[in-house]
Amino acid sequence: MPKFVKKSPTKKYWVKELLMTILATSISIVLTFGTAHLIEHHQKMQSQHRMAMMVVHDIDETIHQMEKADSLIRAFSDLQITILEGKYNGSKNIAEIELTGNDPDDVKFAETTKRIFTSNVDTWSTIGKVDFIDNVSGCYLIRDEYQTEVIDALHKKIFPGDKLDYLPLDELLHIDVGYYVAYSTEIIHRLKNANELNKRIMGISDSELEKFTEKMVGIDQADLDSMYNAVEDEYMQSLLKRAEAIDKYYSKKATKKSNNKKNSKRKQNKR
Repeated sequence: MPKFVKKSPTKKYWVKELLMTILATSISIVLTFGTAHLIEHHQKMQSQHRMAMMVVHDIDETIHQMEKADSLIRAFSDLQITILEGKYNGSKNIAEIELTGNDPDDVKFAETTKRIFTSNVDTWSTIGKVDFIDNVSGCYLIRDEYQTEVIDALHKKIFPGDKLDYLPLDELLHIDVGYYVAYSTEIIHRLKNANELNKRIMGISDSELEKFTEKMVGIDQADLDSMYNAVEDEYMQSLLKRAEAIDKYYSKKATKKSNNKKNSKRKQNKR
């Protein structure tokens, strides 16, 4: 209840009340919009970090695929040397099949992340760091170089025509595979260094990247590799079995022909 005996508020009192109201309103606005800005900034930083980890992971997978291609190229080179040194025990047909089975063209790179990064400007604005964007662009150029100058170039040497039209053994043995081994090693080394720089720019640790990779949804690359290897092994076993059967067939045919000649000579001698 108002106290009628009390004096009416003075001008100074109203000014004080007005200032307090303005101050309270200002604090409320700052807290509301400031908190919203902090939340938005935090979410942006999280999106930036997730996007960066996705790109770094993709380049790590690229390196893994390059190393797989590199192993095939080295196996081709080792088999070349074994055959040239006369230490290979199989037939010519089987040697051709084993050599061409080490064609690196079967190795493929995933395209989704690269396509998102190179064609979507929103991705660049999300990441925000120019040095990271520039370095990642360079990484994908290195990948294109490996595809063109190592995988495609060697594949064309082995299969100058159709996929099944490979070179004869003598020509396969004259391919300078040592050049592609050296080129492959150099490019893989370059890409590894470039991706380490990506991690440093964005502050991504190996353990953090490992946890991110484990959480990724989809078919694991190792599972894909296992599936491709199983299919490739079955195909190679089929080819080898066919080559051995052909060798035995023509060997028996040659033996039969030789025996017929001997029998014919014996009959002539008896006469």
